[in-house]
Amino acid sequence: MAHKSASKITVKNVIELAELYKSGKTLNLDSWAAFHRIFRVTSATGYMKTPAELEEKLAKWFHREDDVGPEPAIERAKRQTVVRIFDRWACNQTCFNAARACKPSCTRYKDDLSRQRSISDMPVADRDFCQPYKFTAIDTFGRLENNSALTASNVAKYDALHTMIVFKEHSPSNITEAKIFDMLNLSAQWFEMAHKEHPNFIYPNISWNCRSRAGASQHHGHAHMELAEEFHYGHWERLKQISQLYSQEYPGRNYFNDLVEAHCTLNLAQQCGSAWIIIHAVPYCGYELKVICWDFNDDFKLAVFKAVHVLVNDFDSQYFNVCIQFPPLENGKQRPPLTSCPKLQKMGSEDRMPYIAHLVDRGDFNKGTSSDVCSMRIYGSAIVNEDPFILAQKLNWF
Repeated sequence: MAHKSASKITVKNVIELAELYKSGKTLNLDSWAAFHRIFRVTSATGYMKTPAELEEKLAKWFHREDDVGPEPAIERAKRQTVVRIFDRWACNQTCFNAARACKPSCTRYKDDLSRQRSISDMPVADRDFCQPYKFTAIDTFGRLENNSALTASNVAKYDALHTMIVFKEHSPSNITEAKIFDMLNLSAQWFEMAHKEHPNFIYPNISWNCRSRAGASQHHGHAHMELAEEFHYGHWERLKQISQLYSQEYPGRNYFNDLVEAHCTLNLAQQCGSAWIIIHAVPYCGYELKVICWDFNDDFKLAVFKAVHVLVNDFDSQYFNVCIQFPPLENGKQRPPLTSCPKLQKMGSEDRMPYIAHLVDRGDFNKGTSSDVCSMRIYGSAIVNEDPFILAQKLNWF
């Protein structure tokens, strides 16, 4: 992949990035070329007038420990700077405003949810996935199993070939390296077996929803595997189209190469052997990580584990989604490793795609039970109060 080089300019937060972008100081720097090929940045400040009756609440909502009196909190509410980062190829955009962390939230049912989580993390004898041999379906070619997990054909399918990986441990967020390796190894085995039964199905995908807020229908830890025919799932096809258009615009460049390089420039990327973990500069939700690797190897599997570990242990995520997108099978198997071409520029081509894991936190119910999805996020732009640069500093990435 792209070689990480020390950036002469260290950005500490999104406000600094917006000011730096506006100044134009990085336009002619080679180390920032990939960033400028992909991203656009704007910032603007919103102002408002507030009635006296509201200011008492603002002083409470926007208060910081080092405030002297209510005035700083009120002024903080009245003047808010929003930074927009836009990936002009993927058309992903995030509006960053730290002040949104202070907004009032619905806390109804919070105690019930907290109690439910602590109780439901314990195995329950009559739950389907706690007795998978009795209460889960089996693929026509049989059930696969290893130390951490087994397969169970989904009784309400996303697609024709849709099977679950059911973890043998009940708690969905007790994540170990062995469990992630077993999940990914079992998935590769299932993709090959399913393809043998259905040779036209060659497009693999894994989707993993942790707990109900993230879309899981059962609390017991499990993930989904899908194998499609004719064409890949829509999100992957969109990324492939983006990569092809990018290579046409910049011959000899690869979108995913430059995406990693841009995040390295921002100190938002960490290398894990031949794989890269990035804190996404345009996250869908507050904490979003991606893993990118050109091979389905132990580096990729370890990077996926490390990324999940960051979400659960460093950012205390209890509700999260993971989607792992695979290139199409070649001769019924994962494609051969690219050991003969160590540089990404030689590996990639317009029609070559990496293995990608997308990981996103789905919110903290301790801060409120409102949904993290709204019409703006679905049809407009992601709205985030967490700063990716602050997250990287928390992880000691710079």
